[in-house]
Amino acid sequence: MRSLRTSFLVGFWLFLMSGVVLAEDPVQMLDQVTSQVISELKANRAELKRNPSKLYGLVNHLIIPHVDFAEMGRWVVGRTVWQQSDAALQESFIQEFKTLVVRTYASSLLGYSDQQIEFLPMRKSAGERVQVSSLIKESGKSPLHLDYRLLREGDGWRVYDIIIEGVSIVQGYRAQFANDARRGGLTAVIEKIRQHNQSRGGSNR
Repeated sequence: MRSLRTSFLVGFWLFLMSGVVLAEDPVQMLDQVTSQVISELKANRAELKRNPSKLYGLVNHLIIPHVDFAEMGRWVVGRTVWQQSDAALQESFIQEFKTLVVRTYASSLLGYSDQQIEFLPMRKSAGERVQVSSLIKESGKSPLHLDYRLLREGDGWRVYDIIIEGVSIVQGYRAQFANDARRGGLTAVIEKIRQHNQSRGGSNR
């Protein structure tokens, strides 16, 4: 399970941590981003291991342009709860959820150990949503299947879900906060996430 979790988190952050301009082709974009991020991780590995807290600032700076947190929010709390909430409440959720995601996954970058990521050809897909499949390869182990779900925005694409061996990150969060959403709507979910963030050292925004 530890190996599976590490591979999942590495794949997630290898995509997110890049300043590359989004390409029109989502497979090409993911491939280019991953190649650049791997190079950066290798170059800065020693420094990041000495001071892992620097990952928070790095991720906060680079994650926002590449992930659709509003779309993730709609999946996590449910579209009815999301649509019944005003813009200010939605923004509060996005900010707390960003902190949760950064705190949860940033340190996993230190677990990168030269895994190779191969992106598979994408089936033709009409509309604004696509799914890109990839394989995470590590010497001596069977490849892990990692899928990205992306939403088209203008000429680019933004990730709103990642699936590792059939397990969806947004579905996992939805299960975690389902009772809070039912009892108190988005306000209750925000409070639950805020308490969790504060228990782990407050905001890193």
